[in-house]
Amino acid sequence: MKIGGVTCPKCHAGFRRIELSSLPGIGGEYRCLVCHQILETFDGSKAIAYRLTVLPESRLAMDGSGFPRHPCPGP
Repeated sequence: MKIGGVTCPKCHAGFRRIELSSLPGIGGEYRCLVCHQILETFDGSKAIAYRLTVLPESRLAMDGSGFPRHPCPGP
């Protein structure tokens, strides 16, 4: 298993990338969840998973305190 980080070259979103060479994967491509830039093309020889870990600063809604505002305010 290999664990690493990937940054989108277009919007600078951060992703955690996990690669399992012991399991076959599915061929295709992975696109940035924020701007849809292609980050990687898979041949299906390994299982690969991505997780969005850092949103670009321009996508964070700040509430004035310097902390991101929760996207779904409570009741």
